[in-house]
Amino acid sequence: MNFNYRFDVNMLESLVGGLSVLDIHNLKIQNLDQAHSFIKTYGYDINKAADEKLLWNYYRRAVTYINTELLNEEESIPESLADPNKLQSIANLLIYASVKDQRENSIQRWACAILKVMHVLVHLDNDLFNQYSTKIQDQILEPIKKYLVSDSVSGTYLGNPSDPESIPLKKFIVKPYKSSTSSITKLLAKPDAVAFTILDKIGVRFVTKHLFDVFRVMRFMMDHHIISFPHNIPDQSNNTLYPTNLFLEVMESFPQGSELTVNEIDKILDQKLQEAKERAMYREKLNLFSSKNYSFVKFITRRLIRIELPQEGNEKNKELNFFYPYEVQIVDYETYLKNLSGEASHEEYKKRQRQRARLRVLGHIKC
Repeated sequence: MNFNYRFDVNMLESLVGGLSVLDIHNLKIQNLDQAHSFIKTYGYDINKAADEKLLWNYYRRAVTYINTELLNEEESIPESLADPNKLQSIANLLIYASVKDQRENSIQRWACAILKVMHVLVHLDNDLFNQYSTKIQDQILEPIKKYLVSDSVSGTYLGNPSDPESIPLKKFIVKPYKSSTSSITKLLAKPDAVAFTILDKIGVRFVTKHLFDVFRVMRFMMDHHIISFPHNIPDQSNNTLYPTNLFLEVMESFPQGSELTVNEIDKILDQKLQEAKERAMYREKLNLFSSKNYSFVKFITRRLIRIELPQEGNEKNKELNFFYPYEVQIVDYETYLKNLSGEASHEEYKKRQRQRARLRVLGHIKC
């Protein structure tokens, strides 16, 4: 038989080669009919006014993001692409992105850049969190806040201060929602990231007074059923603060009934680390943008979220159930202060992330 022996390398690499659509070299759209079909398969019918309006909105947001977050002062998107009146149709972006001209400042390169950011925006806007952010956060935080006790005299505790198992905290921080700009940058910077793998849209940070208390926070959350460890996402766990194996050895060396102060325990832990650091077993998940000096305990767990969906008429309300992830960070105060400065600081982290996003959108990697 006379088969067609030509295959699109980008299609194969994207479907089974592990290549992100943001990293393919070019599209293969030759005319408006093909562009309209591509967009419809993607999820939008450009012939419908509502869908076309949505796509133009994504386009404008993408252009704004590139201009404000990625470009240097002397750089600018070509007017033929930056001006919607000159672009005329969103479909034309796909045709420009299919031109075989990958010179540094070509129309093809800029069309790809806009499409990459639009793709990220589409996935962010259609994530469950975007639809139910308040209800998701309330259901995740309620079991934690139930055990937080604060007053102007004794400060903040996890648990009732009169309970010997309660833990004094220097700080309890609820991470603010990631802004649209922050989320776009994160997705562009990480080749394996898509909207539903942004696992830290909701997060909390416990800052304890002592190193020993970092581990006590984890035990408290388990013992009081704040978290369910079967819902943990194992490959997201981090412990660059203190090796678990050495911690357990120290704990097992104390006879039951030993009366030690937290300061004494911290000193013993420090001494153990100095003596046995060659056996220290940390758990480090590689993050290209984090400094090696950043120390913390972190895990991602999930909670079953229940959203009541109102029905029309006399129909009984239905319930939408789904698991949603959130991040828990725990760190002692001394380490927390160190993490605020130098290469470990959040500002430097974001700077490295933006640099990678710029390279991926505008650099040598083209669609």
